[in-house]
Amino acid sequence: MNTLVPPSSSLLDRKEVVVAVLDRALAEPCFLAQLAADPFASMSAVGVRITAMDLRVLLGLTVATDHELVQVLRARLSSTDSASCGCGS
Repeated sequence: MNTLVPPSSSLLDRKEVVVAVLDRALAEPCFLAQLAADPFASMSAVGVRITAMDLRVLLGLTVATDHELVQVLRARLSSTDSASCGCGS
């Protein structure tokens, strides 16, 4: 796969690429719909591979264990189950 950011790049560079993809989604309604429907496949399609460490950085959990990361993700997903907008508020 031809990635926008090599896996060996710094986490800051990887975060900037994810932000750029999200900016694209905000500017392009069709891409936003794709991203909303299948975030991992959409990111992969534009050459971005999301790792557990990427999720830790994006969520501000850089020192979290795998178990803690999964717990946080599960809690955040559970908290949005009843929200119609999916934003958790």
